[in-house]
Amino acid sequence: MLEIEAHELYNLEDKVLVDVRSPSEYNEFHIPGAINLPIFEDEEKKIIGFIYRTQGTQKAKDFGYSIAQSKLARIFDSFRKLKDNHRYVIVYCWRGGMRSQELCKALSSAGIQVIRLKGGYRAYRQFILQDIQNRLRGVNFLVLTGKTGVGKSKILRLLKMEGLPVIDLEDLAQDRGSVFGKVGKKTKVSQKMFDALLYESLRGINCDYAFIEDESRCVGNIHLPDVLWSKKEEGVFIELENSMENRVKNILEEYTKVEGWEEEVRQSLERIKKYLGESDYTEALNMLKNKKYETLVKFLIETHYDRRYRVSKKPIYTINCSDIQRCKAELIKIFDTYSKICPSSFPR
Repeated sequence: MLEIEAHELYNLEDKVLVDVRSPSEYNEFHIPGAINLPIFEDEEKKIIGFIYRTQGTQKAKDFGYSIAQSKLARIFDSFRKLKDNHRYVIVYCWRGGMRSQELCKALSSAGIQVIRLKGGYRAYRQFILQDIQNRLRGVNFLVLTGKTGVGKSKILRLLKMEGLPVIDLEDLAQDRGSVFGKVGKKTKVSQKMFDALLYESLRGINCDYAFIEDESRCVGNIHLPDVLWSKKEEGVFIELENSMENRVKNILEEYTKVEGWEEEVRQSLERIKKYLGESDYTEALNMLKNKKYETLVKFLIETHYDRRYRVSKKPIYTINCSDIQRCKAELIKIFDTYSKICPSSFPR
């Protein structure tokens, strides 16, 4: 059986990672880019677990083997196709245990040579959490800060499209970090999945500076690694400004894309009721009910968000983003001022 350590994954080109855990395990977290070819479906895994708890290890193994045997022809066919298209096929489960071991043995007996990730996802996670610090050692941050709605996320997306190095924490977390942060966001990201996505983003940075948004230690339920947050606090802060009209427009564009957002806003208003007070809370609910969305957004900006806005570090630059293309151009100039190490392919 061929095995590979987690850190060796990045030495291989033309590879595909195969997560053989159940679909729900895969959906909760997996190595970015991996595909899911489960040995057991969710319900099958539950039954095996029940047998293990009530009848013991051997009974659970026997039942698991009987299920796997019935799927071998389909599994072999799937792996043959993967081998036809990739030089390396790497298999992993949670901790490199029975699922990946037995599958690799069965594949080998059928003449299908794959590689097993030693220690499984758990070993991969241990590796990336340790290596994040190494990845950050040579990176400095240009930190975009500014009041709600000025367009920080929009600007980060534009900079990324231009090929500049960007760490978009809110996009990775699928949360905007406020009480309204999940409005219109249907994808749930676990801490483990966020850490994996963050690590892959950091691996993609080959400049000495990168853009990042000013965030607190937590983005919704996601906790930022301490080393990343500290590095961000040491960065060059750039405050973005915008008109109230544009701020309202940006928020409505960002938050109202997905059906059902109104109910999510109502629930979010309930959570900040104690901060708004009974009168303002009732007024905000009425605006939502009467579909006075622009009025509601302006009301919340003025009565809640702007009053709570604080800059943790004095900005070195202040840029007006009413003209978003001009704002982008100014940020690129700042990047050029600071960044001395970047691929020659970048249009400097």
